[in-house]
Amino acid sequence: MSNPPPASPSGSSGRGRGWAIAGILSGLLAVVLVPILFGPLGVLFGIVGYVKGSRRAGIAAVVVGVLGFVVGIALTAFLLSAFG
Repeated sequence: MSNPPPASPSGSSGRGRGWAIAGILSGLLAVVLVPILFGPLGVLFGIVGYVKGSRRAGIAAVVVGVLGFVVGIALTAFLLSAFG
């Protein structure tokens, strides 16, 4: 029987960290590109990162994904009303 790997002091595992970083990047892209696609994708990647062991970064990715979605939709609505 093998022991699980020790938890890192920062509370993030190497397995979930990549997913969480992808979630943060997707959330940031949601502000400037396609918020209806990248916002939920950021949230999904953040949840996967959280489940795989990267707790703090996973939560950060979920928050950035939601904020990216909301800000991206608001910015799109503003730009369409101002220039549309």
